[in-house]
Amino acid sequence: MGSYEISPTQAVSTAIRFIKTGRCHAVKLEGGAEMAPTIAAITAAGIPVLAHIGLTPQRQHALSGFRVQGKTAASAASVLADARAVQDAGAFAVIVECVPAEVAGVVTRELKVPTIGIGAGAGCSGQVLVYVDMAGYFPPGRGLPKFVKRYGDVWGEAVRAVEAYGREVKGRVYPVAGVHTYPIARDEFERFERGVVEEGRRRRGDEAEAEAVGGK
Repeated sequence: MGSYEISPTQAVSTAIRFIKTGRCHAVKLEGGAEMAPTIAAITAAGIPVLAHIGLTPQRQHALSGFRVQGKTAASAASVLADARAVQDAGAFAVIVECVPAEVAGVVTRELKVPTIGIGAGAGCSGQVLVYVDMAGYFPPGRGLPKFVKRYGDVWGEAVRAVEAYGREVKGRVYPVAGVHTYPIARDEFERFERGVVEEGRRRRGDEAEAEAVGGK
């Protein structure tokens, strides 16, 4: 947010930076018809653009929060108009977020470019979910959008693993000698250990001599 909304010139400059230094192959930006000039400018510079309409999270304050879009005939018509505008501006695909499935289906039917749905039903050309949501990589109690389906419990598995690790470390079960440690030849270790003992004797002798001198 803030890297492309000021002007098409700003957006093109940001997009070029992403491609050159971020090693990206395309950019995504939120907004419908009002962003068409920006999309046209970026694509004219040779950079592919993925558009994002419907619920636009970066603009959620202007939308009264994370609310479904396209729930009335007028609002649905606006979503379709946005989709057509970004397509005509050169977007190679359109993310459609939090729109009734029936509306998203019509949008998909009316466009020539693919739609990627998130909370927009199975009628879209493809689907996307946030990884941490679909993988269950979050602590208990976190609220999830209605459209999210959890396909795993990464958080629970991570907690299980960390707790098991803690138990084994405290119980001296891990690391196992010879399994999780690196070897040293016996004669090399004995030579090293003798050196440590001799160094300790010298150090104690030096300390004793220093104390004797200090006592005088």
